[in-house]
Amino acid sequence: MRAKNQDDHAAWEEFVSYYRDFIVMVLRKMNLYAVDIDDLTQDVLIKLWKSLPNHIYDKDRATFRTWLSQVIRNQMINHMRAVQRRDDRHAVVAKDETVGNFSTESEPEIEKIIQREWEVYVVKLALKNISSLFSEGAITAFTMSVDGKSTQQIAQHLGVKPNSVIKLKNRVKVRLAEEIQHLRNELESI
Repeated sequence: MRAKNQDDHAAWEEFVSYYRDFIVMVLRKMNLYAVDIDDLTQDVLIKLWKSLPNHIYDKDRATFRTWLSQVIRNQMINHMRAVQRRDDRHAVVAKDETVGNFSTESEPEIEKIIQREWEVYVVKLALKNISSLFSEGAITAFTMSVDGKSTQQIAQHLGVKPNSVIKLKNRVKVRLAEEIQHLRNELESI
């Protein structure tokens, strides 16, 4: 809500710190050139900055993330159309499999990528936010369990009893779930 005020630079910086990495993650999944990702990220942020003061949040209609996804999607489509119109670069884009395979016909795929990347982003941000609340061993136990390591393997790696591993990873899991919910409430319901 504070970021709606275009004169509140601190609020805008905080807004960018929350959402920039997510935007970049989504655009990377689109197999664009790195320079295009940077430019497109800036385009999305500028569009958000210009539109945010007029954005009316209606939780019954859609979440903020739905609107954010729509802005990313529209900027991506506009970008791809602009790329296709460039005379000199058209041939290069058409031959380049990483860019040429994306077209506006795959818009449902953009939505899937955005949803998947948002979920990954929120989990990573939540884990980053809570990591200072736990010992390195607890975070290691949790991440190793997510990576498919058995309780016995984790216990051996950490030099603790299997019961300790279960307690450590469950504490992290419970707090992570709370932080994920907090972030969803904070970031999706603006």
